Amino acid sequence: MMNSILSWFGVVADNDADREAARAAFRDGVQTITPTFSATIIWAMVTAVAMIAAGLSPFYVLLINMIVYAASAQLTVLLMLMTQAPVFVIWLAAAAVNLRFVIFSAGFRPYFRHLPLRQRLLYGFLNGDINSMLFNYRYRDSVPAPASFEQRGFFLGLALPNYCAWLLGCVIGTVFASFIPVAWGLQLAGVLTLLVLILKSVDHWAGVAACVMAALTAVLLHGLPNKLWIAVAILVAVVVAVAVESIWPNAWLSASSRRLQALKKEVSS
Repeated sequence: MMNSILSWFGVVADNDADREAARAAFRDGVQTITPTFSATIIWAMVTAVAMIAAGLSPFYVLLINMIVYAASAQLTVLLMLMTQAPVFVIWLAAAAVNLRFVIFSAGFRPYFRHLPLRQRLLYGFLNGDINSMLFNYRYRDSVPAPASFEQRGFFLGLALPNYCAWLLGCVIGTVFASFIPVAWGLQLAGVLTLLVLILKSVDHWAGVAACVMAALTAVLLHGLPNKLWIAVAILVAVVVAVAVESIWPNAWLSASSRRLQALKKEVSS
């Protein structure tokens, strides 16, 4: 299976050493990208729910997310279409949002410019913010040159699972959107967007405790006037987070979070 995937993207080696290097790098890429799946899936759900709420059919939502694969541009265009903005303004806005991919492509050009056009188009389609960041960080000390079998395998190990996670999130969001009231509209998408940010930032058990207590406080005190329940929930969350962290200072959710914090301390020092 892995050999077929690598062959489709032109990673065909003449010797066993290069083939094994590509396979090992592909597996390494999958392991590297896996911790980001939750954020990718939720972001895809946000995009799908927003598109359904805007009136698009589930078929078109899935089709667009499959062939466009650009959430920021899709949401930008969606909002402008809803406000009936001129077409040329929509085109300009989409181009401006996607300008960062020009920068990404410039960074990848030394690695993939020797490949045939079909393969370059496939690599370009699969490229994204997370893929670019992780690939460049992995090879930050390397001199940009035509990508080796190992580098191409690592890129595909990042890009293909990320695309699959995106599609999974779109399917979940499309199905989920069919069970929510239409009156919620884009408000639900906004809530899910905030959930993405929260999930990406909570890497300590103190944060988990703060989120749980804030949610419980908000539900129990939702009847307070002038939306005072928001301020009370924030205050309770801060107190709980400080208390848990003071009692259990090294309660990171994962080893990767612990390593990241250690790296930040090294950099700051």
